[in-house]
Formats: sequence, structure tokens, C-alpha cells
Amino acid sequence: MSSAAAATPFADPTDSLLGWASHTELELSQKCADPDLQWFVETNLGADELERIDRLFGTFVARQLSAGADIDALLDVTPALVVTTAISRAARLMEPEDFWREYLVGLGVQSSPEWEEAMERHAREAFARSGLYVPEGPGLSGAELALLHAGMTAAEIPGVLEALDTCDPDVQALPEEIMEAVRPHLDGERLPILTRLLDAEDSLLRSLMGGIQAVRRFSVEHPSSWLDRDHSHLEPQLPRLVREAVVAELRERPVGTEDRASAVGVALRELRPRIILDAERRKVCVRLPEQRVAPEESGRAEVSWRVSIEGTTRLFRTGRAWGEPTYAEALDITLDSPVREVSVLDATNTISWTVPVLAADDPVLIFAANGQNLSAKASLHHQELYVLAPEDARLVDVVTGEDLPETDRFPIVGWEHWACRLVDASTAASIQVLRAGHTPSAMQQLRCIDPRQRVRFVHPAEPIEFVRTAGGLRVHDESVVAVFPPTLSGTEEIWYLSISAYAGVGVAGEEIAEPEPLEVPAEGGEFPIFDPEAYDAPWVGEYLIRLRGPRNESFRHRYGIVEGMSTSVEIGGGTSSLRIPTGGGLSESKIRIRHGEKPFEVEPSRTVRVDASSAGADVVISTDEGDRLPLRFTPPRLRYEVPLLSYPPMWRTTRLECQSRSFDPEGHVRVRGTGRMETPRIMIRNHHGSPLRTVSMSTDDGGITWVAPMAQLAASAALLPSGTLDCEWTDTATDRRISVSLAGMSSQPHATAARIDDGHLVLEDLAPERRLDAWIWPDTAPWAPATTITIEGERTPLPESLVDAGPVRIQLHTRDPFMNLWSPQAPSPGALRAEQPGYYTDQDEALSELSAFLAGEREDAPDNDEVLPILWDHLGAASASSRPAIQAALESRPFAAIGALSGSLVPAERQPGQIINSGLVGVSFDSESLPDDDIHPAFHSAAWLHCLAELSRMPRLWREAEEAQASGDAEAATACRRHVRAQLDRIATCGGKNLVQTLTTGRDTTLDSACIDQSTVRIADMDPSQQEALLGMFFSNVEVVPGAIMEDGNRLMAVFETFRQREKLRTLMTSEGLIKPAVKLLRTMRGANRNLYAAARVRFDKLDGVNTEDPTHAWALAPVVSMVFALSARMRAHGLMGKSKTMDEAARGWAQLADVVPEVVTGDIVSAEAMVLAMQQPGVN
Repeated sequence: MSSAAAATPFADPTDSLLGWASHTELELSQKCADPDLQWFVETNLGADELERIDRLFGTFVARQLSAGADIDALLDVTPALVVTTAISRAARLMEPEDFWREYLVGLGVQSSPEWEEAMERHAREAFARSGLYVPEGPGLSGAELALLHAGMTAAEIPGVLEALDTCDPDVQALPEEIMEAVRPHLDGERLPILTRLLDAEDSLLRSLMGGIQAVRRFSVEHPSSWLDRDHSHLEPQLPRLVREAVVAELRERPVGTEDRASAVGVALRELRPRIILDAERRKVCVRLPEQRVAPEESGRAEVSWRVSIEGTTRLFRTGRAWGEPTYAEALDITLDSPVREVSVLDATNTISWTVPVLAADDPVLIFAANGQNLSAKASLHHQELYVLAPEDARLVDVVTGEDLPETDRFPIVGWEHWACRLVDASTAASIQVLRAGHTPSAMQQLRCIDPRQRVRFVHPAEPIEFVRTAGGLRVHDESVVAVFPPTLSGTEEIWYLSISAYAGVGVAGEEIAEPEPLEVPAEGGEFPIFDPEAYDAPWVGEYLIRLRGPRNESFRHRYGIVEGMSTSVEIGGGTSSLRIPTGGGLSESKIRIRHGEKPFEVEPSRTVRVDASSAGADVVISTDEGDRLPLRFTPPRLRYEVPLLSYPPMWRTTRLECQSRSFDPEGHVRVRGTGRMETPRIMIRNHHGSPLRTVSMSTDDGGITWVAPMAQLAASAALLPSGTLDCEWTDTATDRRISVSLAGMSSQPHATAARIDDGHLVLEDLAPERRLDAWIWPDTAPWAPATTITIEGERTPLPESLVDAGPVRIQLHTRDPFMNLWSPQAPSPGALRAEQPGYYTDQDEALSELSAFLAGEREDAPDNDEVLPILWDHLGAASASSRPAIQAALESRPFAAIGALSGSLVPAERQPGQIINSGLVGVSFDSESLPDDDIHPAFHSAAWLHCLAELSRMPRLWREAEEAQASGDAEAATACRRHVRAQLDRIATCGGKNLVQTLTTGRDTTLDSACIDQSTVRIADMDPSQQEALLGMFFSNVEVVPGAIMEDGNRLMAVFETFRQREKLRTLMTSEGLIKPAVKLLRTMRGANRNLYAAARVRFDKLDGVNTEDPTHAWALAPVVSMVFALSARMRAHGLMGKSKTMDEAARGWAQLADVVPEVVTGDIVSAEAMVLAMQQPGVN
């Protein structure tokens, strides 16, 4: 062995974590050595990141020691890692006396007295070498130093909050006053660590106590929403490690909770949209949360949502589920392709969120077995994980170098070139996603895995079918089991079980027993929560369970149980699996409820019937001990979706009535049962019951949803004066063939005309014996959701808000009492129209003014940002008289207008055409907003508009920097330069580094690489199979993960879309006369700015050798024309070119070009803006 090798403290220099340990040691030492930092907790590292460091450093140390390394030498070269992991342990310590033993066991190292002594020996020196504060004198041990720098240990935070509740029950004390008030209430027996440290050094604890008080005050000021609000304004700010623990405690047990150590706390609800995995349907969705809605009697009891995905905004509405008095139910919206983020607006409560989805540098989504998104976590605590990654990626445990074992793999709907794998992570220590050609490295994005950190609640059997509690929980007939992993301390631990009755969201239920201690062995174990031997009476109730660990770990679970309950369900109509449409509604059903060895009572009876007009039935389970549990029996029902020309497809349960010619031939009929349908078919029958056309159905989700195309069925139905649309299948439970009528057809419409008379809707030739509702839209407020009314006969009273509200549109449809049929966004062309004077006023003032404008009772569009998105929505359909006023309103506030376009309902692919047609593309967007002001969330909907918004701030920042420099104020100049750098970072985040380079150099390098050239034109003349093979080679390295708009891959894909659309472009380029205007503008540009002229010519020069005068090659000029127009428009906006008649005349053709290749045009507008801004600031650049 060489002397160099002998001198190394690493016994195994080939360890796969050696590079990680060296790199992390350097990073941590730099953080700790920050001169502005006194305490480690001020590094703002959170528990999640510290757990990852713990797990990987522990594995590294254990392997080095087992290979023969000397512990003193090892600790000597890793002082920052030793300090960090010691403080991480201190933040969740169980026994201060056993600090170093617990530390070593937590790292996964077998503890020994010699090693514990070595840790204490090196600790103080490690703190000093890392640059952290060490109090003078020998008073504090290394363990106490770690506790001091952790701020507070999690186990004592409940005691601190109880002390604050005692001294300040009304939460009135100011943060700066609270320390003196609480000090007498800090009990040394309950808070031994804190009181010991308070005597040694109180400066940090004083600041922390003020920060905790600020959070307490904030949580009381906003009791239902404080968790979802921004906390950055609170002073003093709590360090992240302490803040996470305080927020977690107050989240479950609010201010004023007594006996926090044993209290279960309040039930929670989802507060913000999140990404989830629906493994059963193989879809990735964004879940809209439950939101509070108005009482039913107060009006519209629903929540309106605007969800923007890749720039396209769609409207959704949610309402209450059955029996829910307060909150609208959650809604899952499918993501049909990989996206970077989703923008969500709760328009009813005016709350917006930007939900991150994918990062280009971390192409993976990780989900728990229940579909919860874990992608943001650095430390994963689950034994099974769903991992969604590019299909060519490997999932590697970097610690072992082995691939994680896959137990399942399946595609996600719409996510081409991606695969979702279910992996067994029970023995893994880490997970890294490796793309093809990459090798495992602990230096890259890496997550650790440690199932020891999580207690699991396991349901031993399936819940009772079709029965739920009043709170919506499934009901079980036996106890849930708590499964404990091996303990972190490596010894037996005492955990505490607390159970309370569920009392609703945000309410603490009554606790049913004293906290029960559980002796958890070092190797872990299983404990039934509801011990069947505990009582003679059965467990009956809906409960909230809490398991509290010695480090204040808190694991909670909601559970519904009726011990020993069993049921049998009968359903009429020939099928025992689900209810089907009948003449009076749905087939009848009944349930029989039986008890086990322990009796209970059932009210009103043990057999409960559900009649044809009811969705379900209520029962109450009670015991002699006084327990009562209301249950809801909701038998399964057939749901189906029939595509119609008059409104979008909607899920229904009862029979639909429609005209024979009303089916949409381009749609699909969908039928959803309970997974017990076999060989279903859809057929058209005539009025004699004879089948005329039969189409087999198929499924792609395992038999849950069956689908059939409507084309042949619609063609046959159109020939009939009357008939039915039927579904037929074999019920696998009874092996019987079932046939049910989904829709009745007739040549007679619901009504032929409508009018309004004395506040009543009058329908002419109303079809008899049809259960009809009407959606009614006011013509003067097309943005307003339709009002639904029940048709009572030929005359039906209108709601007061629709009387004298101007013309209205009426869409009649078949009522379904078992489903929420949300009205479409707009009426169909065939909707009835009824005239009346006035305009719609049941809305806020700005929208009422807009309605007056549309009704012709006001000359100008209102001057209000709130109406701008609606102006964009209706610009394309605006009349010749109102269009100039709309354009003037948009141009008067250009920065707000582009944000409004981003948040409007204009589809993403139509937005560039709209901004061109409106003339806004030739207007300056310069913003005077402060550099620290957040860009409005609406801009996140469309990446290119977000880029324009961020670029618009640069002129002001450059101007301020120049003024500061000219004034000789060095401090102000430094601050301005810092603001410029920060803004460039924001631009890089939204647009990519290429955009920053373009802004600072005035040259867009993607024009050279993302272009059409002679070889591309030659490919267009090849056989289609040859084209696909060559293009596949070209794009093999383009990321499947969506990157920033101006990254090379995105620009290349955008420009090559012209190749895909060359037939449309060939016609457009030759028919709209786009080439001649582009040539004129290019000449004008040459005289205005030679640099920008050169940029505009780059793509044209790349076509050297191509006969561009040949009409068949005209499509290849589309990217050239796009950049010439974009540069001309932005030069005009910034005063580098004057107004041009040529530009105005070409706008229509340019807008059409944008409709065909929108990503080319949007990228070019952003690029042109950056280049033009750069030319205006030569001194800065």
C-alpha cells in the first residue's frame, strides 16, 4: 500500500457515496461559514433535507467503519457533516442523556461506548471548525451544543405552545413581548432541554419564541386558511426547521388545545390543488380541493374554477356531495400530457395557485401507493412507490448501484414515451432516475428512502360495500392495524394511542378514552387500534386516531367501524350488481344488516329499502352503551355518457330524452358500472323494439368504463321517427343478459320556441311527459354561468335576476335527480332565444358595466382590469361597432392585457393570433412594477406571456441602474445591479438561459440551430416512411420533459412543426401574400437597425440552395416571415420603427400563421422582444 493510500481516512475509496460525502461536506461548510450566520438553524435547512443527509451520511459512515476506517480520522475530515447530522438528531431527540447512542443508531451505525466518546470528543471542535457559534467556557457539551443550534427539539414544542396558551390565552401579546411573559411558565420538568439551554444562552430562544408567537397570531387571525397563506411577511421569521415543527403541531392542534401530548386534535381538509396519480384509471390528475360554499338557500351553492394547462384555460364547477352541508366536493382533472405547471383560480373565493408538475432537470413524478404526490420530497418513507419517468429511464439505488425492483409497469394516458412503475422500496436506501446513457452518481438529483420514519395504518379487509358514514368514510367490520417499523433509537420506545370521535372538519371531537401507551419493540411490531377484547359492546363510530411518538411524531388516521357488521344487498331490474334506469327513476334496492357476536341495533329496521326516486337510504347503528353512528346506504348505479350536438357529454343515471338527429357522430358513448359487466354492446332499436345497429364496446381501464364510437349509431338513429338507444351486457354476478334503455328518441323537439311574458318563460309546443330542466344564459353576460330552472309546464316563472335582464338563451334538457348536471359554458347554436329589454345586473359593478356596453347602452368598455379576460374571450366574436372599443380598452393597459389574455378562455393555440389581431403585438408592455412584486399568477398560464411580463421589467431596472451609476451613489448602484441580476434569474426560470443570453447579447443563437434548411426541404420530398425515420433520428435527443420556452429543444420542435404543417402553410403563404410584406419590412429594418436586420435574415440565409420562388417550397419561408413580423412589431413598439401600413395589412395573414404554428410565432415574439430590448441598452449590455 502506498503512503498516500495509507494516509487516507477512507478505508473504502471505491464507496459510491464518497463523492457525495465530499461534495456535501464542502457545501455545508460553506453554509456554516457564512459571516451573517450565527446559529446552524439559520441555514434554513428543513427536516426533509436533513433526513436525506442523515440517511446517506449514516450509510457512508457505517460502510467505512465496517471496512476498517478509524472513527477519529473519519470524523476529523467531515466536521460539517458531523455538525449537521448531530443537529438533525437534536431536533428530534428522545433522550438527551443518550444523545450520541441515539445519534449513531439513527445513522444506522451499531453504537459502542468508544464511538460515543469519539463523537463527544470531536463535537465541540467540529462546531468551531465549521464556523458556528460556540459559547465561551467549558459549560456546554457537544450534545448540548447540537441542541442549542437546533433551536428547539420537536418533542418540547407542544409544551412550549401550552406555555404560550397559558400566559397569552387571547393571543394578544406582541412577538417582541412574549419572551418575558412566557418565561415564568416554562416548566423545567416538562421542558428540561429548553430550560437548560435558556440558562446557557437565551438570544436564539428569544428570537424563536417571538417567531412562534407571530405564527400563533397569524393562525388565529385566519383560522381556516392560515396554512395556505404566505407566511413570509411574519416577523420575526422562524427558521425552517423550527417553523415546520410548529406549523405541524398547530395544524393538527390549534391555539388553545389542552393537553397537547395526548390530544388528537381537529380533522383537516385539503386546502390547495395538488397532483395525484389515479393508478386504477392510469391517469395523472390535478385535484381541486374541497372549498366552502354558500348555503343552499342563499343562491348558487357551487365553486367556479379556472384551470390553465399549457396556456389553455378551462372552466369547472364543483358543488356539495350528498349530505355535506359546508364544502364542495373535490374534483380530479386529467393532465393529458407532461407539463411544467398548472395554474388554478378559485374564482368564487378569489384564490389562485400555481401547481408545479415537472422540472426539466428532474424528469420524474413519485407517488405513494394511495396516489399522493411525493415528488417534492428529498426523503421518502414508503415501502412501495409509483414512479412516473421517461420510459428509457432506469430507477437506481445509488447506494447499492442496483436497479429498484419493479412489481408493475403501465403507461399513463396521454403521456407518450413515459412509463409508470410500481417499485419495491422496502430495502432501498436511495432512488435516482437515470436517463439513457447516464451512470449512477450521488452528485446528481438523489432522494433517500427510509421506511423507518413512517408508521403505517393497514386495513385488514375490504370495507363494507356501498355503505359510508355521514362524514363520507367507508365502513369496516374490524379494526385497523398500526404497523411500526424498527425504532429510530434502536431500543424499545413508548408511543401513545389517542382516539377521538370524528366531529367534522376543523372541529376537535370528544376523546373516547385515556391515551394508551404502546410498547414498541426495537424491531417494530403490529398493534390493532380497536381491540376487540377491550369491551363487551362492539366498536361503533367514526374516529380520528393519533399515534404520538417520543420525538413528537404524529401519525393520524380517520376510520369508520361497526365491529362485526355484515350486509347483503338486493337490486331489482334483473341485475344484482347495480341500479339501472326505469320509468320512475332507478331500479329499487334493499340492504339487510346483520351483527356479529356483539349485538347492535339498527334504526329504522335491519332491512332498508331504496325506492326508485331515491339515491340512497339512511340508517343509524346504536349500542346499549350509547354509541350511535348514522350511515348512508348508496347502492351502485349504472352511469353513462351520450354525446349530443346540443351540449357536451355529461354523466347520467336516468333515461335521457332527445331528438333522433341530436346524437354527435364524432363522439363516443361511455358506460360505467361496477366492474361486473361482460361483453357490453350499444344498439339502436326502432319503435317496435327491433335492433337496427349494434356496436360492441371496449375498455382500457380494466372493465370500469366501456366505450363505443357513436358514428354508426347516430347515422341509424337519424332515420327513425322514434326509438331507443340501449345498452346490453352480461352480469357476471348472475350470468344473466341485461338490457337497459339509456335514451328515448323522437323526432319531436322539447319545444319549438320561447318567449318571456310577465316574468314567465313561455315554451311553445312543449313535448308532454318529459322531465325537463332549462339552462338559461343572459345574452348580455355570456361569461355568467347558466341558471338552472325546473320546467313546470308551458309557463314557468323566471328567477328575479333574469327578469328584464335582456335577451336570454334557453337550452332544454332531461333532468337527472341523481347527478349534478353542470351547465355548459355557452348555449348551443340550436338553443331557443327569448327577447326582453335591459341587461344582466346580478353581478358586480364592473361586469354590469360591461353588460351595458354589450347591450348598446354604454359607448365605451369599462376601464377595469377585472373585465380584461372577458374582453379577450369575446374579441373574436365582437361586432364591428364594439370591436374598436374593446381594442382601445386592451391597448390602454397593455401589461394588464397580456396577463388577462393568459388567464382568459382563449385556447393556447389561438392566443398569439388574438394578440396580433388586437394590435397589441405592436405596443410596449413595459411595466413599472417593483422588482420584488410577484408577477400575477395569470401569467403562469402561458409561458410566452410570462416571459414577456418578466422582460417588461427590464427597461425600468436598466434605467434605475444607469441613474444610480451616473449619480455616483455606489450603494444604490450595487442594489440596482442586484435587482437586475435577480430579474435575469427570474427570466431564466421562465424562459431558459438562452433568453437571458439573447437579452444580454442582442443575438438569439437558437435562430442558427432551430431552423429549416436545404436538408429539411429535401426530406419533405421523400417517402413518408423515410421522413419518419429521419425525423426520429433528429429528435431522439430532444427531451420528453417540457423545458423552458426558449431552450434549444423546444425551439427546434416548434420550428419543425412547420414541417408537419407544410400543406396548410403552403396554401397560406401563397394565398395571403405574406412574403411580399415581409420583404418590405426587411428593407425598412435594414435602415433602422443593422443588427436586428441580420437577426431577421438568419433563417433566410439557412435556406441557401432552396428555390424559395417555387410555390411547393413556400412553407419553408414560414419561420422567416414569422421572425421578420415579430421583430418589426416589437421594434415599432419600442420606437425603433415607425407605424407601417404594410404591417397593418399583413396582420390578418400573420394571425393565421400563428393559428397554424403557434409555438413558432410565440417563441419569435419573445425572442424579438429580448433582442429589441438589448439594442436599446448598449451601455448595460
